[in-house]
Amino acid sequence: MERRRDGGGAPAEPSPQEEGAEPDLAVERGGAGGAQERELVAAGASVPDDGQPPPGSLTTAVTSGASWSAMGRLGAQFLQFGAGLVLARLLVPADFGLLASVYVITGFAVLFFDMGLTGALVHQRVMRQADLDTVFWVNGIGGLVFVGLLAAIGPLVADFYGDERLTYLTPLAGLSFALFLGVSHSALLQKSLRFKQLALAETLAAVVGNVVTVVGAVVGLGPLALVAGPAVQSLVLTVLLCVAAPWRPRGFIRRESVRRLWAFSGGQLGFTVVNFFGRNSDNLLIGRFLGAAPLGYYNRAYNLMLLPLQQISQVMGRVMFPALSAMGDDRPRLQRAYRRTVTLITAITMPVLVGMSAVADGLVPLLWGDQWTTSIPLLQLLCLAGLPQCLASTEGWLYQSQGRTVTMFKMGAASTAVWVAAIVIGLQWGTVGVAVGILVTTWAYQPFAMHVACALIGLKGRRVLFDIAPTVLISLVMGAVVWAAPALLGLSRQEPLVVVGQVLVGTVLYAGLMLLFRRDVLRDLKSLRPGASRAAAA
Repeated sequence: MERRRDGGGAPAEPSPQEEGAEPDLAVERGGAGGAQERELVAAGASVPDDGQPPPGSLTTAVTSGASWSAMGRLGAQFLQFGAGLVLARLLVPADFGLLASVYVITGFAVLFFDMGLTGALVHQRVMRQADLDTVFWVNGIGGLVFVGLLAAIGPLVADFYGDERLTYLTPLAGLSFALFLGVSHSALLQKSLRFKQLALAETLAAVVGNVVTVVGAVVGLGPLALVAGPAVQSLVLTVLLCVAAPWRPRGFIRRESVRRLWAFSGGQLGFTVVNFFGRNSDNLLIGRFLGAAPLGYYNRAYNLMLLPLQQISQVMGRVMFPALSAMGDDRPRLQRAYRRTVTLITAITMPVLVGMSAVADGLVPLLWGDQWTTSIPLLQLLCLAGLPQCLASTEGWLYQSQGRTVTMFKMGAASTAVWVAAIVIGLQWGTVGVAVGILVTTWAYQPFAMHVACALIGLKGRRVLFDIAPTVLISLVMGAVVWAAPALLGLSRQEPLVVVGQVLVGTVLYAGLMLLFRRDVLRDLKSLRPGASRAAAA
């Protein structure tokens, strides 16, 4: 998608938006035959011909958006992490395993009601009122149908897993999806790069949701507490998004809107479905063949591994998808933006993953208690498997921004086939075997996946791998030192003070090595601070 640019001539005067005002969400445009059609346009992402964006342009908006998205996401995850520590002591592993089993089903089914339409909205250069109406009603009606279907299949789910509690937990888990009606509002905020409002809404909703979950566990609701919190969080988030983006539906589902959006969302939906199945097949198979308790141990370890990986990539992905779409066919600029962002993501996530693997012996009992020690080898293996996934989480930006969602679906199908095969083979050795299978698969498959994705913008995948190689090496050196230190000093790895010392040593060592060998990356990280981009532009 190519964004229109102004020709030569004198530069235009800065708009109020460039001076820090909120971007307009709507303008009136003339339609065919003089008819007026109200279209919603994401403002604030124009790209000047000279390639040097002024204050308020795409580069500044992306940097500011990344800062606010990071703060919002980190704030929400800090709350979730803290709540998780409390819940690990109030609930038993089987409670978490039950909900992990349910979310395999609910999470998969809900994909069909969104149909990838949200991504299609953000990808559009112009957001039409009719398209937003269509997405709103598809989401709302689909949620109601979804809860009804879950109520109908609840007994079947309970029979499949052998636990009668799933009869009522299954439909209740669907409430968190049915109560979220802010898809169109969220797309508007993302398209106009208003990530401050989005971050504030999500953080406040996370506060309310996690408080409800903890209170429910304290009063003895058991696994019900794990479905009550997300449901309340979805409802609160819907209200806050409606306030932040004052848009209201004016029509119903339109066939022409569905057809227009489906051109993009069809491949997106296909990828999302096969990717969801692949990424949740471990939970499905472990829960079915090994039981709820082993799944609880595995699920907690996997979620802790995902914490730095998924949250950082989601923060940047939310910003980079609309930003890369705005760059159109400007391949040199696309390549620079992608390489720089991948380098920043790996500089943040890889040392955290390696560090968690190195201190897992003491970290798991420190965070969750001695009853969770079975999760230690799982966390170690999954964190190492997460290193290639730092790259995999960015590839979707390229497919989506270039409108190549059908290719993304094909690659997702191939990845899922390999992933599921590894899990099935690993099941013979329990949850540790599954973790080893995932580790081997991700390291073997990722170079090929990176090559295919980078080719879409004329970039060699090996060039990206070369960019991050120093960071990978520095992270592994740091991890080796942190892991070996207790044994060399004759200390117990399970002592809380030893774990704290390992974290401090690892942090100082990593920062020192990066300062010596990757000072350019540290400068880029510094530029992500709120207000840094404006100061630089001034």
